[in-house]
Amino acid sequence: MANKVSMREYARLRGVNLSAVQNAIKSGRIHTEPDGKIDVEEANRDWFINTDQSKQRKPDPIFESQIGSRPNNMGTFQQAKTADVYYRAMIAKAKLRVLNGEVVDKKKAANYAYTLGRSIRDLMLSFPVRYGAVIASELGADEHTTTLILEKYICELLSNSEELLDRKL
Repeated sequence: MANKVSMREYARLRGVNLSAVQNAIKSGRIHTEPDGKIDVEEANRDWFINTDQSKQRKPDPIFESQIGSRPNNMGTFQQAKTADVYYRAMIAKAKLRVLNGEVVDKKKAANYAYTLGRSIRDLMLSFPVRYGAVIASELGADEHTTTLILEKYICELLSNSEELLDRKL
């Protein structure tokens, strides 16, 4: 036997205002029985079929479970729109940070670090040739021997520091 209820009761069951049920009846989306009552099962089916879901403010709780064709990881249009607005805001925020000079271009920073490392290495390698004679004269040692010893230890230092440079930040 069909479950027949009044317009007010049907509005309460659907979670909508009485005026929404009255508008649905007036527009022909749902129908009443000759006695003025509403067959709940038939009205629910008609409501779902005849209602434009894109114009709804909130999802229909009765038929959310029946929309099984949508994958679990796919959201509603409103969720997609919210995600799009959030994504655009993040892009605008990132562009603003670049314009304000708060962030540095990764390629420029890497190039600068590479150039700085090369310059420091070149300075370190030229140190024995530049200052070996000065150090030898202050120590009263042989100039050539002092230069060779400095070169040996500086090359060893640079070789050992290679593992520091290979570490990931």
